[in-house]
Amino acid sequence: MRMPLRAAVVSVAVMAVGGLLSGCGGKAISVGDTTVLVSEFPRSGMDALGGGRLEIVGGCLGASGSVIVWPYRTRVVSEDPLTISIPDKGTFALGDDVEIGGGYVLEHTSTTVAPGPYEVGGVTVPAECAKYDIFLAH
Repeated sequence: MRMPLRAAVVSVAVMAVGGLLSGCGGKAISVGDTTVLVSEFPRSGMDALGGGRLEIVGGCLGASGSVIVWPYRTRVVSEDPLTISIPDKGTFALGDDVEIGGGYVLEHTSTTVAPGPYEVGGVTVPAECAKYDIFLAH
């Protein structure tokens, strides 16, 4: 049985979109002793302004004392010095100042948080990094 052309085009489009979305999970990129956490494709997001001076926080790339789960499609462009490219924001190296939208998903100032890794934005934040406040950027 032959499939009508319109149905075939729709089927191919659905498979293509499904293929794109299935590969949109978060990831942890190891760069020497540092982990760069990158979120999955966002479905929604908070609108607080975060960021600060890029630094290593508990073994993860963060800013101004907080671990940051960087926006989807953020990539490492250099290992020495550690430099990332953030979509629609630019390229930033350790010591640079960065402003990014998002919100805190874990803050240690108001509650006692059990030690351990946390799942944030589709990526596992290692236990050493989860000892610090975590900002989910979008």
